Amino acid sequence: MLKIIQVETDEHKSHTQKLFWEYFNETRLIFSHQFGINLDANTFFEQYMTQLHEFIPPSGRLFLAQYETQIVGCACLRKIGENIGEIKRMYVRPEFRRKGIGRTLLETIINEASSIGYSQIRLDSAPFAKQAQALYRVFGFRDIEPYLEKTEIPLEYRANWVFMELILK
Repeated sequence: MLKIIQVETDEHKSHTQKLFWEYFNETRLIFSHQFGINLDANTFFEQYMTQLHEFIPPSGRLFLAQYETQIVGCACLRKIGENIGEIKRMYVRPEFRRKGIGRTLLETIINEASSIGYSQIRLDSAPFAKQAQALYRVFGFRDIEPYLEKTEIPLEYRANWVFMELILK
């Protein structure tokens, strides 16, 4: 059984920290193998952790996915402009993928963005995240030009990155 939890407790924050670390390390390994780029793990992870306040209500959300008894994924939403939200750190542990967890996290984020009052949701996606991009497209996200609000993508990588947007009704 799958349950989506809004991060509120110290225990939730501990799970978030573990998931962010896994997310970053998976990304770092892919960058190293596919692009020959070595990212500083500690610097990026510290940056991720200092952003947690951006994902709290009223303008943000931070969700954990609990599958049976295990915390297996996360997804975040933050404000980046007037009526514009941004999805960050959507991650599901590899052994729990293809169980509908990412889909449920994305549905939850979209519903929350709408209830907050956002008219658009944006995201950026690494060029190698083809399955995630396919999921976003199923939900109606479209490719857009790179946006600069709070983006963490270094300028030298933006040309290869995928930027997407969903217009909320």
